[in-house]
Amino acid sequence: MIVAGEISGDHHAAPLMAALKNDNPQHIFWGLGGDHMIQEGLDALYHVKDLSVTGFVEVLKHLSFFKEVMSNVVEQCQIRQPDAAILLDYPGFNLRLGMKLKALGIPVYYYISPQVWAWKKGRVKTMRQFIKRIFVIFPFEEAFYKDQGIPVTFAGHPLVEKDFRLPERSIFFKQQGLDEKKPLVALLPGSRRNELEKHTQPLLEAIQLLKQKRPDLQFVVASLSSLSDSYYLPFTALEGVSEIKDDPYPMVFHADVAIVASGTATLEAAYLGTPLVVIYRIALLSYLIGKMLVDLDHLAMPNLIIGERAIPELIQKKANGFDISKEVLQLISGENARREMLDKLETLKMALGKPGCASVIASQILEELD
Repeated sequence: MIVAGEISGDHHAAPLMAALKNDNPQHIFWGLGGDHMIQEGLDALYHVKDLSVTGFVEVLKHLSFFKEVMSNVVEQCQIRQPDAAILLDYPGFNLRLGMKLKALGIPVYYYISPQVWAWKKGRVKTMRQFIKRIFVIFPFEEAFYKDQGIPVTFAGHPLVEKDFRLPERSIFFKQQGLDEKKPLVALLPGSRRNELEKHTQPLLEAIQLLKQKRPDLQFVVASLSSLSDSYYLPFTALEGVSEIKDDPYPMVFHADVAIVASGTATLEAAYLGTPLVVIYRIALLSYLIGKMLVDLDHLAMPNLIIGERAIPELIQKKANGFDISKEVLQLISGENARREMLDKLETLKMALGKPGCASVIASQILEELD
């Protein structure tokens, strides 16, 4: 059984499934996941598009649904009796599920650590009870879990082996009907419905302000087929804003600046070497609760890895049109600011390990299960 409750988890789980099948094509996978996992043969009980919700308040609104999902997964475990379970991130659900799996005698592997080193450190006690081994994707996490007495392996980050399929700049601009001579701003408003609802208005305001300052700017928004087209109409209705569906990497790579909702996409943009501005808004109550619990100097993962505020973070009220446009203009027009960020993004790449993480994880799981 394999469980990914978010789009990023779906992306990371699929190569691991492929690596396990390379060892034995007879492997059968079922659980929770998305399109990439389904393509690798997942029998999906639920799709990530229905499972991906952020924020304390937002989760409470869907509590009865998540209880139904949990009950169904546990029931299917009793029926199918999997040889092992692989849980990816998604801590609100997976840490509860892990304890239920332990009670059923199912070995549990965890891939991609919840950020317990940032908040709710008490969850480590729960993790220690059911995790057979945790596979982490950042080097600093390995020392943390060793200190906590949990078997841990740093296998490297999946980004370093990802095939981004990046066309040359001239080909990309021609394919998308863009002017290669004009600066390009990439917009990544988030992969969840509640993120789009919070980020759309400030991004629209930022676009208008940027156009006033720099009429030569072009904009392209990353959209997802898993979400309704109606979420992106406010962007595409504006002149000079185009849309690219389900393929954000070429647009991010060739953009002069990217505006990115906090999450996995910030690390991907940083790894591709694109100057970026990180934004994030959630429900006010969720933010206030999170602020009391989180013990971090930075929110964006690239800043945590680099160890300083190398990338602007505009959170809650600061994620407004004026401040977003100000940071973008500085990175487009300010050569020193741009060069300084690019230099720091280079240090990030070196910290993410070597290729082959899916194969390393698959080999270790199979060796331990024997």
